[in-house]
Amino acid sequence: MNYLLAGGAGSFGTRMTEYILNNTKDNIIIFSRGEKQQWEHKLKFSNNPRIKYIIGDIRDKEAVDFAMKNVDYVFLAAAMKHIDKCEANPNECYKTNIAGCINVIDSAIEHEVKKLVFLSTDKAVNPTTIYGCSKLFVEMYIKAVDNKKTQLIRTRYGNVFGSNGSVAWVFNKLSKEGKPLTVTNPDMTRFFMKLDEAVELVWTAHNKGMNGDLWVYNNKACTIKELADAFSDNQIVNGLRCIEKNDEALLATYELDHSERLGNYFRINDSIPITERHDKPLTSDNCERLTHEELLELIRDWRNHYDV
Repeated sequence: MNYLLAGGAGSFGTRMTEYILNNTKDNIIIFSRGEKQQWEHKLKFSNNPRIKYIIGDIRDKEAVDFAMKNVDYVFLAAAMKHIDKCEANPNECYKTNIAGCINVIDSAIEHEVKKLVFLSTDKAVNPTTIYGCSKLFVEMYIKAVDNKKTQLIRTRYGNVFGSNGSVAWVFNKLSKEGKPLTVTNPDMTRFFMKLDEAVELVWTAHNKGMNGDLWVYNNKACTIKELADAFSDNQIVNGLRCIEKNDEALLATYELDHSERLGNYFRINDSIPITERHDKPLTSDNCERLTHEELLELIRDWRNHYDV
């Protein structure tokens, strides 16, 4: 079997590569536009013959079609992920997060790929940012498109602790320099999870998911003050930005109505009958909270992995 990882040289793709190499005998195609990231990926995996590298941009349908040849499964992780960059460059966000993702989805259908799993975000639930809107659009496109022989599955999760652009990098740098941590709003809540948990979610959705499914990891959350306290008690508050929500949501009420619990996951599908009506979404304010010890463990694992 051949797996195409679109955006596969990033933090998620690198960890998913490890998982596939360690747990299957299948081959991997890394499709991304960053030469440096692909070079680092190739070094990390010692030029493994089971990994093929293709430089290309999901904005380029011809390049996507070339990469899609003989592919059995697709993990669609490619995206502009930084909220500030998406707000400042909405046209670029559209080209990658919407048009580019549609290129990958359409190509997978045209090449009769068995299954595609799309990586979405909690920012797609009642979005207030261009980034969140772009992810929601692709989620809805997947539900609406004629998928023919290809099963299309969505996954959604909160912040991966310590991923590229994570606040963990900022807090860690400031605390090491003895400078105060900049906290926007101490009471603001956010979901956090380990990178391995994100990989496990996507792999579970890939293995057990059916067409039209949305799979969501039951994330825990904390306040930004609680996270900052795990790094340092030297803090200053600089105020919430207008585009930010105080709390994020993983599941809307209508999605909870059509959901079932499977261990640490929610599986959502319109075909799941309603057995209970929900009057509240699943948010970072009403979910299970991360303890101080769990936050310290997240930080230790992250520091050990990245040697920071």
